[in-house]
Amino acid sequence: MFFSIITICFNSERTIERTIRSVLTQTFTDYEYIIVDGGSKDSTLDIVKKYEPLFKGRMKWKSEPDRGIYDAMNKGIMRSSGIIIGIVNSDDWLEPEALAYVYRKFEDNGKREDVIYAGDMYFHHRNGKKSVLKASLKKLAQYAKIGDIAGIRHPATFVPMKLYDKYGMFDIRMKISADADFLLRIFRAAGVDGYVLINQCVTNMFTILSQSFLYTKLIYKNDCESI
Repeated sequence: MFFSIITICFNSERTIERTIRSVLTQTFTDYEYIIVDGGSKDSTLDIVKKYEPLFKGRMKWKSEPDRGIYDAMNKGIMRSSGIIIGIVNSDDWLEPEALAYVYRKFEDNGKREDVIYAGDMYFHHRNGKKSVLKASLKKLAQYAKIGDIAGIRHPATFVPMKLYDKYGMFDIRMKISADADFLLRIFRAAGVDGYVLINQCVTNMFTILSQSFLYTKLIYKNDCESI
């Protein structure tokens, strides 16, 4: 199994079907799909069960309480058997060629398992417009040196399991920034050499109330192209 794709969810009936379908329709199919549900009370699990047979044994899911999103992500990582792990949240969705892009970059870079593969991301605004958030090693270096994160967006990263084994998983004491903490951990260990850019949009994010301020801030802070 080359990829492990993880989706964490909780009461995600409004969005998770789009997320699941984006995994199901990947052109590169050497993957397992792991869904970590936090004990949803809506129809989330009914949707998961509806799609499960279409994955022909490649989907596995579990529903149980957790201690937050990063605890759920860690559970998904610990249940993974793939070489490279991608996390697509239940309100995001992958581009159809996402896994193919990552695999091609992996092959072109000597099958390295000591770097994060980072792509670009489509950001969808409430007004119907969308922007491209470009991955940038220049921005990463600029902001990481002052303890901030920019240029690399966690939803558009694919991480070899060996990096989690070496540097640890997400710090569940952090409520909203453990993904940035993990990316900074890699930078402090390897600098920009710890990242390989894919130079393709691999995922999509739609602005929602809980994220609108954060990602609007990131749009202005990072390289962004409106399309």
